[in-house]
Amino acid sequence: MQIYRYNNALIKALLVDIEAGRGSMIQVGLEEGFTSKNISVISQFIDQLLNQLEEVSATD
Repeated sequence: MQIYRYNNALIKALLVDIEAGRGSMIQVGLEEGFTSKNISVISQFIDQLLNQLEEVSATD
C-alpha cells in the first residue's frame, strides 16, 4: 500500500513537470525559434522525465 501511494504521488509529480517542460519549450520556441539550442536541452529533459514515468508506471 505504501509503495502504491509513493508511485501515485511520483507519477503525478512527473506529469506536472512534463507539462511544465512542454510549456517552457513552447515559450522558448516562440521567443528564440524552434531550432534554438535551449529547445534541445528542454526536450532532452522532458525525455528523461518521460523515461522515469515509464519506469514508475511499469512497476504499478
